Parts: sequence; C-alpha cells; structure tokens
Amino acid sequence: MDKERYIVVLEDQHKNSLKKVENELEVTITSSEFLSSENRSYDVIDNDNGVLYKNLGILVVENMDEAQLKSAVKNDSNPIVYFEKEREFFLADELSIINELKKQSEEIAGKITELEKYIINKPLPQKNLVEMEWGLKALGIGNSQYTGKGIDICILDTGLELLHPDFSGREIEGKSFINGEDWNRDPNGHGTHCAGVATGNIRHDNGKRYGIAKDANLKIAKVLSDTGKGTTSSVIDAIDWAITKKFRILSLSLASAVKLNDAPSPLFETVGARALENNCIIIAAAGNDSSRPSIPKPVSSPANAVSIMSVGAIDGQMKIAKFSNAGLNPTTGGNVNICAPGVDIISSYPKNSKNKSSHYYAMSGTSMATPHVSGLVALYMEQFPDKSAKEIWELVETKAKPIEGLKYRDIGSGLIQV
Repeated sequence: MDKERYIVVLEDQHKNSLKKVENELEVTITSSEFLSSENRSYDVIDNDNGVLYKNLGILVVENMDEAQLKSAVKNDSNPIVYFEKEREFFLADELSIINELKKQSEEIAGKITELEKYIINKPLPQKNLVEMEWGLKALGIGNSQYTGKGIDICILDTGLELLHPDFSGREIEGKSFINGEDWNRDPNGHGTHCAGVATGNIRHDNGKRYGIAKDANLKIAKVLSDTGKGTTSSVIDAIDWAITKKFRILSLSLASAVKLNDAPSPLFETVGARALENNCIIIAAAGNDSSRPSIPKPVSSPANAVSIMSVGAIDGQMKIAKFSNAGLNPTTGGNVNICAPGVDIISSYPKNSKNKSSHYYAMSGTSMATPHVSGLVALYMEQFPDKSAKEIWELVETKAKPIEGLKYRDIGSGLIQV
C-alpha cells in the first residue's frame, strides 16, 4: 500500500457529529450515497477527503495523525469509537500460500516453483460423476428441490470472466472497487471459480453438475486485484454497496492472517453486525495458514469476527484439510462456525488463464469451502423466505452434520447440509 489509510468506526452519523469529525481531522467527508460509476471511492479518498459508508457508519481516511485518532477515541463526547490501520487481504487458496513462501525463503525457491507448476498444470481428476462431484454429494444437494431462485449472492473476489460459457445469457450485476480493473474480467481466475461453486450448474463440456444455486441472482464485487490482493477500504466499500442493493448473501473468499490470542477487529465485528441488522449474512473463509496436523493456526480476519460466518475446509475423506485454520482464540472470538468441501474442488475457470486449456479447474482452499456455504444458504433462504438472516444462520448451524473424529475448533457445528 502506497499510502497509509485508517478505517474509523463512528458511534452515530448525526450532522453535528460528522461536522465535529471533519473539524478535528481536517477532512471533508463524502457519504457513500453520493458515489457512482463516475465518482468512485478510490477517486475521492486523499489527504483532504474521506468517505463515509452510510450503511455501516464507517469512515475511511488517509494519512491521519494517529495520536489525534487515539485522543478522539478516549474522548466520550467524540463520535469516533474505534480505528485501525488498513490491512491487506489475500486469496484464501493454496496457491496464495505458495506465493508467500516464495517471497520468504530464497533457499527453497526451486522446490516451491516446482510445486507451483505442478498445482497449476495438474489435470482434472478423471473420476466418475459421484466421485468428481463429491462436494455436492456430501452436502446432500441431490435431495433438494431448491435452486436459490430470487436470492442475491454477491461474490467479493477478483471479478468474473463474463465470457465463460457457463455464465453467458445470465443477467449479472457487478461493480469494481479496484482502480483501473473491470469486474467482468478475471485474469486471476479465483473469483470465477468461487462464483461457479456458489451459482454454477452444469458443465457445458460433459454435462456434469458442479454448482449449487443455479437460479440465484449472481452479483460481483471486485475487491481483489488481478494479482489477488485487496485492502480493507475496498472490502468495506463493496459491503456498503451490497447492503445498499439489499443483497442477502455476501461471500468473501479472502483472508488476512492473525496471531494467536489476537482479538478480532471491532471494525469487522461492527460490519458483520450491521449487515445482519440489514438482513444480510457475510460468509468468509477461515484462512489457510495451518500446516496440519502439527501446526494449526487461528482463524483469519475478517472470518474471526463473531458476527461473520467462518468456514473451514474438509477433504473427500471427511478429514480436516491440512491448510484449514482453527478456532484457537475461543475466549476472544475467532471460532469456526461451519465447514464445507474445500479440497480438489472443480469449478468454472477462465480458459487460457495461467496456461489452462479448459474452462474448468480443480482448486483447494477455504476459499472453495466458502462459496459452498454461500450457495447452500441461498437454498435455505428460498425455502424459508420469511426467516431473517439471523434465523437462517441459526438454522444452518442447527442442521449441520457433526463429523466423527473431528473437533469443534476445526469444523464448528459441522458439515453444512440441505
């Protein structure tokens, strides 16, 4: 990040309160309701201007005096109740782990490069229908008559390859929160893969099913760049937009690692709670920092917020995935709420991206588990249209299936079921 940004939580948005903040921080505040395709948040925010996301009561400002912000938090008469520096988020899949290892250690760069080439170029498993679709089978999709019809699922990721044949003819709404990059292209492939798991249907090449909520209304928010990186402000911007649009499900296959005993950020706890108040569930990847069985790591941000549904990953043998993070900070938050298939998941992918010759690709990560949950939650919402987001959440956990031999810290209430 070239410039230091701060994410500020406000107690209220009254006119006098906002004026007080403007005077103290010496900035002009623009409400998100005045943002448009010609007036994006990343064009507005600078040393003299901040953006207030009205649905969340959260302000993004740049290059502030941190001591001044701390003083404001301590002052009971000030509407600023919390702030934190902007953090970076990364794709929650196995390849992102490899990329980080490459940066950290030159000594093993050769081995990492060899492994990376294998993962990128490995062929799709040649298995029969049931084995190939093990994730859908595990969730009991074949027993459901629901398709997510009328439910809005927003995928906050690297965008969507709109030219993919499985998405042609669908009415898809999207918006980019990354300067200079379009939402309807996805050179990275990660967002297209997640969108396919949540809302895809039948592969055009062999007629086999891989997606869950085929009739859901697919919405796209590009919050991660083509290289797979994003920031707090882009994620907050997109969530505020999605709430304004009254989308019911927000799927976040992204993560930022935290340390053992770190408390969840009050920022995302506030965001998740205000989303639920607006009848919207945020579902996020638990993260892939673990090296099991010896070294499990704590649930990443933003999934470690109590008000955001955290998703762990299991493999086809009903075992916890080696990379899936765990609820190691139960006293301060950071539990896994639910688990879903996240190993060797086949879904839509941009052809010719990363030298791929197919429209489909197998990926692993809590990134892949998250859209399984998002798609299935859409089926719940279609089946129970009068239930609130909080009631749907409770139902999802109540109906989940415990897995023998696996701990609550790893899979929460268990494997989500139709």
